[in-house]
Amino acid sequence: MGHDLGYAALALIATTVYYIAFLVFRVSARRMEPLRGSRPFRVARLMLTDPVWLGGGLLLFLGLGYEVVAFQQMPLAVAQPIFAVSLVFLVGYAVWFLGERLSVREWASVALFVLATVLIGLSATGDGTPEAKATLLGTLRTPWTMLAICAPAVVIAGLVWLVGDRRAGGRHARKLAGVAYGIGAGACAGLAEAGIRGISLVYADTGSLRAVLESAYPYLTLGLAAIALGQLQIALQRCRVAIVAVVLTVIGRTYLIVSSTVLFGEEWPRDALPFLLRAGGFVLALVALVTFPRYEEPGATGALPQRAARRKGVRALP
Repeated sequence: MGHDLGYAALALIATTVYYIAFLVFRVSARRMEPLRGSRPFRVARLMLTDPVWLGGGLLLFLGLGYEVVAFQQMPLAVAQPIFAVSLVFLVGYAVWFLGERLSVREWASVALFVLATVLIGLSATGDGTPEAKATLLGTLRTPWTMLAICAPAVVIAGLVWLVGDRRAGGRHARKLAGVAYGIGAGACAGLAEAGIRGISLVYADTGSLRAVLESAYPYLTLGLAAIALGQLQIALQRCRVAIVAVVLTVIGRTYLIVSSTVLFGEEWPRDALPFLLRAGGFVLALVALVTFPRYEEPGATGALPQRAARRKGVRALP
């Protein structure tokens, strides 16, 4: 019992550190000159040369690493509610301390997302043993399975970048909402986490670093994490961290479950109750996505951009 409580505490600390990284990324984004998805190499350069962003990246990977350690020892039914609790703390911080405002409709969507996360966690049965068999050479010879998993996430991220970079004209033009950026970044983040899970499965099975490097999973992780981090940084410069973080997390966990079914042979629950819980969680997540507004409301992002604009050398964002 104490052993399980220790891993639960580690998981809560890890997820808290993970979400603190989002706040650090937001501070970094507000200090940067305007970012555009159509110029990804410039975005990467600005991120990698900003010490604040590098500090956030260190926190992110520390949190993610300890999450992997903790969640390997915990059932999904315990892990998912911990994610939900940490997410509620982040939203509360963004509202109370960053001055972000959520409409009634957005609060309802956030509540649906949290409930969906809990239902998906409760649907876990522990049946079956996941296996990671995708070698790098085999993937290069027959890439269709990996392409089928990666293509939707990359295409979604690309479309969000293109739409978000379009300059809307007119007096009543509004910015694309954080839900769109969260979907694009979340799908890529979920795949990156699937890659991390593949790395852990290969190493647990073989105990060999060479076997890990010869698998497809390190490269899946690096490639999709780079896209997700770039999309996240652009999103945090333009949108509310509360919305971006909620959507990214839920979409990421959902895509992780879907991709794990294909990559690692994990089966959906067969018993009636767990099946209904998981299906209900996915339906609620979809309803929450449809409910979210598509555009940012003026004044909803809080006062931080104006404060940042008073600092020397920092420009206010439009």
